[in-house]
Amino acid sequence: MNRLNVTINITALSQRGPKALARIIDRAHYHVACAQEAHAHYGARFTRTDTCVYFIRGALEAIVRKV
Repeated sequence: MNRLNVTINITALSQRGPKALARIIDRAHYHVACAQEAHAHYGARFTRTDTCVYFIRGALEAIVRKV
């Protein structure tokens, strides 16, 4: 009985995986786009480092908050 429950939970998790990964990446791209717009509005330079920082920040927020 216990083995059956574990098998079902693993299957359910693997089916949610691609959607969760897509949500995390989408949220990270959204953070980069918002930061890029804010930098353009205030006249600040938007560098490749900024892109990486905001992408990671957005991905981590999506993982922690599950928005």
